[in-house]
Amino acid sequence: MSNSSTSLYNVNYSYTGVEDDNENETLNDPFNPNDISIDSKGMAMDMCLRRLIQGTIILNPDFQRKEVWTLPKKSQLIESLMLKIPIPMFYVSADEKGNLTVVDGLQRLSTIRDFILGKEYLATKNEKLKGDGFKLRSLEFWKDFDGDRFNDLPVHLQNRIYETEFQFTIINPGTPEEVKRNIFKRINTGGMPLSSQEIRNALYIGKSTELLKNLSNTEEFKLATNNSVKDLRMADKELILRFLSFLVIDYKKYKKTIGINSFLSNAMIIINSYPEFESRDFIKMIKEGQVKKEDINVLCIDKLEYLFKIGMQRAFDIFGDQSFRKSSYLEKKSPINKNLFEMWGVLLSKLNSNEFSILLNNKYELISEYVELLKDNTFEKDTSRDSMKATSVLRRFNNIKQLLEKHIK
Repeated sequence: MSNSSTSLYNVNYSYTGVEDDNENETLNDPFNPNDISIDSKGMAMDMCLRRLIQGTIILNPDFQRKEVWTLPKKSQLIESLMLKIPIPMFYVSADEKGNLTVVDGLQRLSTIRDFILGKEYLATKNEKLKGDGFKLRSLEFWKDFDGDRFNDLPVHLQNRIYETEFQFTIINPGTPEEVKRNIFKRINTGGMPLSSQEIRNALYIGKSTELLKNLSNTEEFKLATNNSVKDLRMADKELILRFLSFLVIDYKKYKKTIGINSFLSNAMIIINSYPEFESRDFIKMIKEGQVKKEDINVLCIDKLEYLFKIGMQRAFDIFGDQSFRKSSYLEKKSPINKNLFEMWGVLLSKLNSNEFSILLNNKYELISEYVELLKDNTFEKDTSRDSMKATSVLRRFNNIKQLLEKHIK
């Protein structure tokens, strides 16, 4: 193990606990304009409420930002409805069944739902509880109604709220996936642009989003990352998704024509299609040639979960709380490096028990050679600014694979 206290690299410390590699998605390939399907439509309050009760407007709690609205802010939104002040447009993604997943406007819609319908009504469907939502607080213009619930308001104000018309921008399922992500990337929520993973989490809600949520809460993940990866902007979910993506599709199949955003999105589509592989998005992805079905290595969620946990545990057994970092052992820990996370996690998870036992016995020799590899200029580029070039992906994975093979003989 190296005792060097010299910093290997100058890295930017991210508030998420993960290095920021500034990955951006651009539209590299032309699309048929007829395939881009975006609608703008009005929706009356009664239809909106009916859909919220049905669950066909999906308010995804996994997608919700940490800044949950306070009661005064919720009350001021309701007051805007009482004053007939228009509220901003909602942005949603539609699936083939007509369900709408809210990407921008979750706090507004959940406030309207919880005031007009009420959480107890939604939980019990008891009509006597309908309208007994939260009490209004800190109103600016209708101060006489502070402390009132929806049912307490005069009929004319209830009718003003009921007669509200909303505007929705709907990204239809026929729109190409890369275009969808690009559109949502342009949307601001509370003045803050959506992160790539927030977009993916909204577009591909299903088994994949549930798996990412579960794995982010595992003890193995928290141990290997020293509990340093925050869930702000879904940094933890993206990190885990990168690991899973290179489990589902081998790194040798990574194509420069796809790019990391499409690669990660494809993995979510594949996971959502388990175990039948019959989903509309999966069939479309195969038809477009983005992935070949025979290239899919893992065919069930249980296997993904097992490999993830064993990869995390083994990384900690070798590197301790310096796992997936470029800093050396006597330095202040640098943030988690996404590329080191996916490479070490995937390759360690694929070793059999005997191979890992040998590796563990040779871990100090392994670490010593690994520290030297981190100083290599080409490897540094392959795990930073050039990390998602196809040649860099192949080379950096092979570097770590060769290092492992040397120490399991």
